[in-house]
Amino acid sequence: MKTYHFDTVVETDGSVRLDGLPPHQQVEVVVLERPALPYELQAWLQDIRGRHPFAKMSKEEILQSLRRTREEVWTERY
Repeated sequence: MKTYHFDTVVETDGSVRLDGLPPHQQVEVVVLERPALPYELQAWLQDIRGRHPFAKMSKEEILQSLRRTREEVWTERY
């Protein structure tokens, strides 16, 4: 099975033209409506960056925190 991805705008009459599909083959078309996805995604990322503890840490500080957590989990489980 091969997957094709198309990013296109629907015409005012509700039609869409897709080129490059295999001829004489049965295909399944799935339509995802994404009217505000870029805005919602950007808002979500800004929210995470604003309140996540790693957002204000350097790479080295993040790695130290992850190592500490790894050791704590290891101690608790084993």
